[in-house]
Amino acid sequence: MRKAIINANIVMPDGLLPNGVCCFDNGMIDYIGNAMNGNLDEIIDANGAYLLPGFIDIHCHGALGLDFTTATNEEMQNIATFHLSHGTTTLVATTMTAAWPDLYQALDNMAALFQSGSQLTIHGVHMEGPWFNPAQCGAQDTSAMDTPDPEKLRILHEKFPFIERVSAAPELPNGYSFGDMGKSLGIVVSAGHTDAEFDHIVTAADHGYTLMTHLYSGMKLTERKNMYRVAGAVEGGLYDDRLYVELIADGKHLPVSLLKMVHKFKGTDKVCLITDATRGAGLPEGTKFYSLKDPTQMEYYIEDGVSKLPDGTGFAGSIATTDRLLRVMHRDAGIDLVSVSRMMSGVPAKIMGYTDRGSIEIGKRADFVLMNQDLDVITVIFGGKKYES
Repeated sequence: MRKAIINANIVMPDGLLPNGVCCFDNGMIDYIGNAMNGNLDEIIDANGAYLLPGFIDIHCHGALGLDFTTATNEEMQNIATFHLSHGTTTLVATTMTAAWPDLYQALDNMAALFQSGSQLTIHGVHMEGPWFNPAQCGAQDTSAMDTPDPEKLRILHEKFPFIERVSAAPELPNGYSFGDMGKSLGIVVSAGHTDAEFDHIVTAADHGYTLMTHLYSGMKLTERKNMYRVAGAVEGGLYDDRLYVELIADGKHLPVSLLKMVHKFKGTDKVCLITDATRGAGLPEGTKFYSLKDPTQMEYYIEDGVSKLPDGTGFAGSIATTDRLLRVMHRDAGIDLVSVSRMMSGVPAKIMGYTDRGSIEIGKRADFVLMNQDLDVITVIFGGKKYES
């Protein structure tokens, strides 16, 4: 069934096409221009709205009180559906640090989801840990943290080939060989929750690490040692041109000044926007919810548009959606919409090796987000089919 979206301001990879027409058939784009093209079975009038490529979130834990680490098949679909309603047409389900039996159960559940063919927008899995440095635990469970094990990673990937990326602290024992193994398996390896210094990060880039997991969050900055300053992981990530960086651009985890600075320093094509959404996404202000830890110890709460630790000393993950990231980067940080779209779709696609999506181009998937002038989501089209909430 061939369809067309007309009267759209199409956000292309390198510019804006006003009054554009985009045609697609069998879920794939086959025409982009300013005139009607060929026979059509359905016409969608955008009425001047922005047409953007579907958003790709490569770091998302959950929503609606649900988390991928503990979710059932139906609950995983509910998480994906919630984020789809906000424009996320490709999602990498992210697990948290947990005891190995719990992680194996989570991966078994994900395997059943993929086997059922009901994964919706979920493309693969990101294991955020347990290979982390307790010194930079953030809201992750230090009691379940483990040393990187390259052979275990190989066995995991053999059993669960949908593991597409892993985050680890490269300065830990076997951290570099872990990166080498990940690269050999085609897994995206990212430095995260790391107490590494500048040189560790540069060396990690020599050993298969290509990404920094939520830059600034859970990693060392410049510090003094015996009066002398030593650059940290953040500076290593900013410096090394081989490394992409993730930003939780919810306007809370990082101030607008840092969002602007990182974009200026790294450039559009090395910055990837992520939600890092926890189970708090989609829940109202004031809601309290438990992490995967002992619920008597870790009851998080939502305040001021972010999830916080129970003692109020730090954040406990994001409650953001991808459309919110877009608005913060465009409206608040003042970055042009074309560049923000690349950071929300094109760059994550490149990081993950998704060649069939991430931009509005002929031959790519018909994954779209229609947004009004206020950048609110009007319609989401996933694989050529209009999403109905």
